[in-house]
Amino acid sequence: MLSIIIPTLNEEEHIRALLASLKPQLAPGDEVIVVDSHSKDRTADVAKEHGARILLRAKKGVGLARTEGAKEAANDILVFIDADATLPDDFTGRIRKHFSDRKVMAVGGLDLYHSDSKLWKLAYDTFSAGVLQSNHLIHIATGKFWIPANNCAMRKDLFFSIGGYRSVICEDTDFMARCPPTKGIVYDTKLRLTLSDRRFKEAGFFRTVALWGWSNVAAFVSDGVDVMKGYTKN
Repeated sequence: MLSIIIPTLNEEEHIRALLASLKPQLAPGDEVIVVDSHSKDRTADVAKEHGARILLRAKKGVGLARTEGAKEAANDILVFIDADATLPDDFTGRIRKHFSDRKVMAVGGLDLYHSDSKLWKLAYDTFSAGVLQSNHLIHIATGKFWIPANNCAMRKDLFFSIGGYRSVICEDTDFMARCPPTKGIVYDTKLRLTLSDRRFKEAGFFRTVALWGWSNVAAFVSDGVDVMKGYTKN
């Protein structure tokens, strides 16, 4: 059984379509937990209408919101996705198939992006695929693993073995830095979801990638980049 955790803040535009596509993929015992940071639109109401459980939490970063949802999860398999995701019909089925093997501890999938520009979509998707594949190679070589926090599933015991995600930029890299080498990690490039390109549009693709790069370095050399303050914590 799956506990699917979705952090939200003013996501009325996206959450309805996501939950509608997710509902046919749910099995008995599955749950959807929406961790909402007191949205000013109808995000929470729409989520309730689609059968999700709502947790209202103060805005302290998406990583911490994911962890707050995981703390309330009833099931052993935690699935993390973003509110603006578009899911294929076999999304949860692929996750269930992987975790039918008790040796599997976590699964990471491939993020793709919507864009009005075919050129930018190619750039976004190529970048995302390169990040996933390079981290797969790092895992093979070292046992350290990175999987995207907005497209992954993990056993609860592994997630909480180091306290879950924290309130830092690139919470998935921070998780990688803190987690010891771990076996049983699956990189599934066919476990795909498609995200809006709003993250790249807001600050620009290259500035966004530069921020992620800086945050990734900070995750290993310090205590990470606090998502609420935007600087490297001492």
